[in-house]
Amino acid sequence: MRVAGNGPSPVPPEAMSHVGPHSTRAERVANALSYFLNPLAFPPIAFTLVSWHFGAPPLEVAWVFALSVTFFCVVPLLALLWMVREGRAESVEIRDRTRRRFPLLVAVGSYLVGIVALGASTGTATAVLVAFALIYPVNTLILIAITHWWKISIHMAGLAAFVSGLLFVSLVAWRDLPADWEAALTLATTAPLMLLLPVLMWARVKIRAHTVGQVVAGAAFGLFVPLAELYLLTYTILDLA
Repeated sequence: MRVAGNGPSPVPPEAMSHVGPHSTRAERVANALSYFLNPLAFPPIAFTLVSWHFGAPPLEVAWVFALSVTFFCVVPLLALLWMVREGRAESVEIRDRTRRRFPLLVAVGSYLVGIVALGASTGTATAVLVAFALIYPVNTLILIAITHWWKISIHMAGLAAFVSGLLFVSLVAWRDLPADWEAALTLATTAPLMLLLPVLMWARVKIRAHTVGQVVAGAAFGLFVPLAELYLLTYTILDLA
């Protein structure tokens, strides 16, 4: 990392990873889970599932995946990698909350470009897809505001938002089914993902990336805020009911 001249200030010791060569097996597993369940991985999966779920043709599903990977994953990741390369962050996780604003703002800008591209080039359930995508820049701005004062878990918010988003989509797609069928299908699609929430909570606390309060707050934010936003956008603002 750079520490001299006009380069970036060094990364503070408290922001460095606690998982090193002498870490325990549990810490290594927790660290692997943190990287595997990275928030950037969920939007492309979510948007592709939404497109497929509403019956888009295969080429359109592939196009949605390509756009979402580019603007909701790759561009934000490049900003993180640049920070690591320049010594402004110790890893793509950016443990120091004071250094998170720049990559999050880059993500917001990239999300907005991606939303315009999705809205202009898709033909299946476009309004629902755009509504789903809109929660990402909106909630990222909210998380930026929270992070200015407190280190809420973005990992937990990302995973929980993925779960709540799929819960919403399953309810919309299957709302014409009998109540017992709808409940069964919704449970089958979201319950396994819900089980990942406590697992990731454990992982983030285990590697001392967050406190218990921070992971609980992140999970609560991701579960309830996007769900409320999606219902508001879909049934009130876009009037798709």
